[in-house]
Amino acid sequence: RDDQAPRDDAPGQSFDNDMSGWKPPGGGGGGGHGLGGDTSKFTTTDSPDFLPEEGSEEAKLASGISYTDGMMGSQADPNRKKSTGPELAGALDSDPDIYVPEVEEVVADSSLFVLPEASWKLSKMEVSQTDEDLEFSCSATEGGAMKVDVKPVCMTFEDYYCGFTSDSHPAFSVSPDAGKMERRNGPPTTVTVTCNPKGASGALVGYLCFILPEERDFSTFYKVTCNSR
Repeated sequence: RDDQAPRDDAPGQSFDNDMSGWKPPGGGGGGGHGLGGDTSKFTTTDSPDFLPEEGSEEAKLASGISYTDGMMGSQADPNRKKSTGPELAGALDSDPDIYVPEVEEVVADSSLFVLPEASWKLSKMEVSQTDEDLEFSCSATEGGAMKVDVKPVCMTFEDYYCGFTSDSHPAFSVSPDAGKMERRNGPPTTVTVTCNPKGASGALVGYLCFILPEERDFSTFYKVTCNSR
C-alpha cells in the first residue's frame, strides 16, 4: 500500500544540520593536519609548558606584579615629586635645646607641724602621738646627725614637707625639708636630722613631723631624742 512506503526518501530532511561540507574561513580541513603542514597558521589559547626567556618582554608580562613591588613605599620612587611647600619647612628640624618642664615647688605649711591626738599605733603597740621614737648621741660642742627612712604608703607619688614642732628644742633641724615621695613598695625617702646643741647638754627632745599635704592621714610623726654630752 502507498501509505506504507518507507519515509527515508522524504524531501528536505537533514541529519547533520548541513554541516558535513563546512570548512573554516581561509581554507583548511577539520583535522589537526588540515593546515597543509604550515604550523604558523595554527594558534591556541592554551598556556605553554615552558616559561618565557628571562629578561624578555614576554617574561615581564608573565611576571606581573612582584611581591617586592611597592615594598619601600612611595618615598623610594626616584621620580616622585618632592614636597617643598611652606607648610613643611622646618617640620623635621631638630631643636638642640632640650625642654625641661618646671619642677613644682613644694611650699611647707609650718602650721601643720603639730602632733596629732594620741591614738593606737600599731608600730609601737601602744597609744601614742608619735609613730616611732628615735634616739642618738652627739657632742655638746660638735653636734651630730642621724638619717631617718620614711617608707612610702600611698599608691601615687606624693609631695611632702617636714619640720619640727614649735615646742621642740631649737638645736634640731632637718634636710631636705620638702620633696616628693615614691609610691608604695618603692624606696623610702631619707631625711637627715641634725642636732647642734651649741654647748647645751642632756637629753634634747624634738618632734619631727613628716607631712603629706594631699594625704594628711598618712603623715608620720617622730619623737627624736639627742643625748648631748
